[in-house]
Amino acid sequence: MTFLNSALLAALTLGLLPILIHLLNRQRYKDVDFPTLRFLRELQRQKMRQVKIRQILLLILRTLAVIFLVFALTRPVLKSAAGILPGADARTSAVVIVDRSASMQTETPDGSRFRQVQSRAQEILAMLGDGDDAQIVWADETPERFPEQATGNIGLLRETIGDARVSERGGNLVSALQAARAILGQSQNLHKEVYLLSDFSASAWPEPLPQSAILPDDVRLFLCPVGTDKASNVGIVEANVTSRIITPGRAVEVTFSARNTGNTEAADRIVSVYLGGRRVTQTRVTLAPGELKTSRVKFVPEDPGDQVGYVTVEEADDFSSDNQRYFVLRVPARLRVAVVGSDGPARELTALALNPGGQPGGFVETTRLTPGEFENNDWADFDAVFLLDAAGFSGGFGARLHSYVEAGRGVFVMFGNQADLRSYSAWLPAIGLPVPADPWQAESNPVKWSQLDLAHPLFEGVFEERPADISPEIRRMVRTSSTGTAVKIISASNEIPFLWESRVGKGHALMLTSSPDPEWSTLFRTGIFPPLVVSSAAYLAGIGTSGAEYQLTVGVPAQIEMTGTPGDAAFEIRSAHGALAPTVETSAFGFALKVPAIAQPDAAELWHGNRRVAALAVNLPPRESELQPQDAQEFKSWLGGQLTTLAAREAAQPAIQEGRYGRELWKLCLIIALAALIAEMLLGRVGKREAIAV
Repeated sequence: MTFLNSALLAALTLGLLPILIHLLNRQRYKDVDFPTLRFLRELQRQKMRQVKIRQILLLILRTLAVIFLVFALTRPVLKSAAGILPGADARTSAVVIVDRSASMQTETPDGSRFRQVQSRAQEILAMLGDGDDAQIVWADETPERFPEQATGNIGLLRETIGDARVSERGGNLVSALQAARAILGQSQNLHKEVYLLSDFSASAWPEPLPQSAILPDDVRLFLCPVGTDKASNVGIVEANVTSRIITPGRAVEVTFSARNTGNTEAADRIVSVYLGGRRVTQTRVTLAPGELKTSRVKFVPEDPGDQVGYVTVEEADDFSSDNQRYFVLRVPARLRVAVVGSDGPARELTALALNPGGQPGGFVETTRLTPGEFENNDWADFDAVFLLDAAGFSGGFGARLHSYVEAGRGVFVMFGNQADLRSYSAWLPAIGLPVPADPWQAESNPVKWSQLDLAHPLFEGVFEERPADISPEIRRMVRTSSTGTAVKIISASNEIPFLWESRVGKGHALMLTSSPDPEWSTLFRTGIFPPLVVSSAAYLAGIGTSGAEYQLTVGVPAQIEMTGTPGDAAFEIRSAHGALAPTVETSAFGFALKVPAIAQPDAAELWHGNRRVAALAVNLPPRESELQPQDAQEFKSWLGGQLTTLAAREAAQPAIQEGRYGRELWKLCLIIALAALIAEMLLGRVGKREAIAV
């Protein structure tokens, strides 16, 4: 037997009240004998025996009336697992939790995992009868209820299950169980049941896991696992462009990670890279069960622009959704560079190295400017600025230069014969670079580079192998007095740093403490000079990047940082599956686009009015590739409830019916209480009539 309102059992102590009243009424008084009444003593003894018996009966009836009235309020239920009680009609509230995350698409000999879940859910719902109610909880990252309130229309729920489809998002079984607890907490039905239908893969459990039981003890929890058969799967869980400087004609490196989440070895699987619908390279991987392997491939993109490519496993397996992963490649078509300084060798040689042919259609488009012309120009027209051999700038130049770099652009500073060190000292700290202290000149033999950070992005893809000696001969340099936040990239043998770098906001600044002027060094005629300045221009401009900030994850809201102002035109994300509008918010360096969660993996585009802004890649959550079920011992301890596990091919009816049958006894208790009160009233009335007759 159980009680639906067990908290009211404490009221059983009220049954002591009739006994207490009876004891108080038995208080003895002093007996006074009257001689004239002595002849009635014998008659009195006989009568008192009858009165005492009647009082005891009244006491029993009053106590029973109170006790059974309390029992009626606590709603006692007599249960029978065998279902032999007449009128075993206690009602049931059921919550069916359905995992529809991407891993449920995995194929098995009995169909997809989700198809098995649908069949099991139909079997469970068919066992609910008249007076029962149920509700579906979709175990998405944010659980969804259907309908909003529990319903007795079981046919509607069965139709909804039959029409359901797997999403490409992740799942969250913990949040779904918490939603089920909230639903059942509002139910007054005797039977409260939760059915958890999932493959129980690791991707369905969030981190960290709960520390205490989710469901109360009066809830029966049925775990219904599917897809327990062996699965074959190799998934691409990560794919990124890892080249840090990207220019036309230069090889691009793509790094990808493949994981075998199946039960068998994956031998010699072909992995290909596609760009613009064409396969550009491929490799092979062999993975043991559970192994994760990272590989790198290179290719030369044919066309400039923002493009979405993908890495794919060519051979099909049991879970195809993770066979392909998108990446964004941004190859700049043109780089606009301002070369600012005095008209002399330093400016001319640098402009020539950036654009050897001097053609306006080249990748780097240079504009030669004097300091005065540059200050009067609109700097938004330039992706990067080279300041070299400059005599001086106005007082507000440093603040303006700081804003330019902070917004994501870059500046390359060099010296020369016309350079005014005092003027340089006024604005260099604004972009985080050390100030010049005094000039240095070789007395006899020139110096060379002694330390070179070849791991820096500036040298990426420049050398096939580590060079033996690429240093120019340096005759003149400028010592610096303070480093600030800048770091050294190249140092000379005289211990004077040759190339500095600082970061300001989203941009970078470089400073060469010498000059390409032939009087300062032989840098202009070394093989390293042209690729160094072109790489520097692309690096400072920030447009030749991997595009990682444009790679989104299904089901996860994102934020894309943009420079400049949003303007009046609307932003829109377009793909083959439709369009959605991000919201625009202000940010530290311009504005940001708040992108809502996207439902499916896709190659998409960001548009601003009628202008295409960028390519976007939307990928499956990597955790969805984890197809193996989580060890049950890791989560059973905090699920709570009365736990029952239904094997994949086990019939559900016997396990569910066990313990479901029962009969509520509150009506019977109320009848007994009323009967006791009526009997007490009749017996008490008879006693009064007899007392009057006497």
